[in-house]
Order: sequence, then structure tokens, then C-alpha cells
Amino acid sequence: MAAGTLALLALAAPPEGQAQAGNSVRLEARLTPDSAQRGRGRAPVVRSDNLLGDGRWLSALRSGLPVRLHYRVEVWRSRNGWLDELTRQVYWDVVVRHEPLLDQYTMLTIFGSRVQERRYATLDALTAALAFAYQINVSPTEAGSYYYTATLEVSTLSDSDLDELERFLEGDLEGSRGREGLGDALGRGATRFLLRLAGLPSLRLETRTGRFAIR
Repeated sequence: MAAGTLALLALAAPPEGQAQAGNSVRLEARLTPDSAQRGRGRAPVVRSDNLLGDGRWLSALRSGLPVRLHYRVEVWRSRNGWLDELTRQVYWDVVVRHEPLLDQYTMLTIFGSRVQERRYATLDALTAALAFAYQINVSPTEAGSYYYTATLEVSTLSDSDLDELERFLEGDLEGSRGREGLGDALGRGATRFLLRLAGLPSLRLETRTGRFAIR
């Protein structure tokens, strides 16, 4: 995975690009204002919306199946007369689970070696959290014309995937304690686990930003 930095934003401005599945899940992507000279500050902001407005994902959660959101951002360089060139890509995952005994929701965000877990007591709170905007600092540095593409794949984890995730979260890190930071171990382990999931996505959305120039 190419290096990049992720930041959460409370709200995103109206998007430059938007993809949606029917009238349900939407994926939006826009460019940040140019905060640096020569266009080098144009970073992508990615936001998904109305995931739980699609009844299948809410039903999956309430049936005990975690829902996985796999995001990917790619940096493309436009080349006149040639195929556009992929220069960088960054991906991260969000895994959402419902805990029936506590009647609350857990959202696990995994970006490289960084893992963040949040809990939400209500469906409205979870819905708002899922609509956070992600700003990814992967701006190109060489001169040229560029744009970003954003992809979202949504799927459920099977019973066997869920068992493996539970084992990983509860005990697979014991051997790593004392040799490296817990956050680093969790990040690498979670990334390996998510990359092993074999199921095809049930939903895939893709959109892109407008072009911008680096001078």
C-alpha cells in the first residue's frame, strides 16, 4: 500500500464526483482547496452516505454479520495521446458490527498500522459516523495534470470470517506483545486478515474528482 495520511472531517462540502447504487448508498469525492503554491495542496476528500438506508446492510448487522467497507483512492496522471498513468494508491477498511447483548455498534477503522475502534449506542450515531469524510494526503509532487478516483466495496463477513476476526481481536496478538507496539502489531495483523478475505464484494461504487494541475 502506498504511503498516505488519513484525516476524518466532520462534514464534506458538495462533491465534485458522486456515484450511487440506485437511491441508496452514495460515494462522493472532491478536491480540497489549493492550500499550497502550484496546485500541490489538492488532496482528495472521500465520503460515503446512506449505507444503512440500504436495508440489506442493516439486516446483515442485526443478523450478526459484520459489514466491511473497503475504500481505495488512486492518483491518476492524465497523458495526452497515451493511457492515463496510475501513480499512487491508498486503501483502508471499516468493519461495523452489532453487539446484541449490549445493543450497541462497534466501528473498527484500519488504515495501515493505525487501528481505531469506536462504539455507538444508537443507530443514528452509527449512521452519522459512517458518513464521516476522509481526507487523504496523497497529493502528487511532479508537474502535470491529475485526478483522483475513489472506490468503495461493501460486503458482509461470513460466519467463518467472523470467527477468525474474533480470534484475531481477542488473542492472536499475545505473541507480539513486548517485541513491538500493540498498535503496530494490530495494524499489520488486521491488514493481513482483511486481505485474506476471499468473498467477492456485494456492492461496488466508483467515482472521480475533477482534474487539477501541478505546475
